[in-house]
Amino acid sequence: MHMDFATRIKTSISTWATKHLPLIFSLLRTFKPNLVLKEFALITRYSDVQEALSRSDALGVTYAEKMGKITAGSNFFLGMNDTPTYTRDVSNMRLVARREDVSQIIAPMVETFAQQLVAEAKGKIEVVSELSSIVPCQFSAAYLGVAGSTQQELFDWTSSMFAYLFYPSNPPEIDQAALINSVKTCAYLDKLIQQRKQDAAQGKEKDDIIGRCLKLQTSGTPGMSDLDIRNNLIGIIIGLMPTTSKCVVLVIDYLLDHPDLLASAQRAALSDDNETLRKTMLEAMRFNSFGAGVFRVANEDYVIASGSFRSKKIPKGSKILVSLQSAMLDGRELDDPKSFRLDRPDYQYMHFGYGMHTCFGQYINMVQIPMIVKALLRLKNLRRAPGEAGKVQYQQAFPASLQLEFDPN
Repeated sequence: MHMDFATRIKTSISTWATKHLPLIFSLLRTFKPNLVLKEFALITRYSDVQEALSRSDALGVTYAEKMGKITAGSNFFLGMNDTPTYTRDVSNMRLVARREDVSQIIAPMVETFAQQLVAEAKGKIEVVSELSSIVPCQFSAAYLGVAGSTQQELFDWTSSMFAYLFYPSNPPEIDQAALINSVKTCAYLDKLIQQRKQDAAQGKEKDDIIGRCLKLQTSGTPGMSDLDIRNNLIGIIIGLMPTTSKCVVLVIDYLLDHPDLLASAQRAALSDDNETLRKTMLEAMRFNSFGAGVFRVANEDYVIASGSFRSKKIPKGSKILVSLQSAMLDGRELDDPKSFRLDRPDYQYMHFGYGMHTCFGQYINMVQIPMIVKALLRLKNLRRAPGEAGKVQYQQAFPASLQLEFDPN
């Protein structure tokens, strides 16, 4: 009973803090913009957040050790500081995940997948299990070449590994599940790569990410061994599956709470105004944020906002929360930050990070998330299901369900 009570108290405090984070960050930006405590720092203002994320060596990423456990020894460029290996691996993956694919291949592919899934619904749809978790898996199979044993298994694998990498205080069973799933993922990808090499030898090549990686390998490109390809794919699918699903839910959940914005977005969806949908996504996620921010570690003593009244020394070894959520509500940079506006420049958004470790898939996210949301917005009289089913239900940090209803045509 004591543990149950303690757990309820901890959950209640966490829920309260999450709900009131915008207010808390507003106060911090004004009175303690760079809060430095023993072995911990919190950075809240827009300019300071961008400064922190621009100092990739002084304020480095924290994922290397855990990424090594996921891959059984090797790092992925997400967990690297500014090293030659980082430059090599990112460059290789940008050669195979090409920017022009976003408009020519990815946008129409994702829109087709989402529309087909929504068309199967009959008056109601559970967003997570019937749409937002499925489309990224379909995309992974078609564009990356990574289908998983099943869609559900692939999604579960990546969700647990994402939580392990990015959330510092998971229950032990979450981290244990992630490490078990990492072994399964590595084994699956190792086998898949060997199968694709055999297929290529028999003239059965595919123009997907694995196929392009294997072509680079054949050409002798450094950093394209089987192990390198596998580790890069692990990092990409971890960053793809659960994040896309969560962002879709965050956007539609916010719009449902704001009928005027929902109606405007629905008009854009019905008229195929994809740019308005993209801007709507960016602005909705500014208010309904993916998370408070990203963690960094001080690899040396570092003075943030040097020369200003808010200047603070962050001691070497400190863990730092760089608050992207707070930054995107900072009126020192954003005009009228409490208003929902579609005319804000893209550079003011940092949903996908900033600096060297900006999300590798940011341009894919810019079309995949709104294209999935678009399929829902085209439904007639879209609304929440009655009761708790119509509210977002979470499992750890990720949405587990959101039941919606609509009028069938």
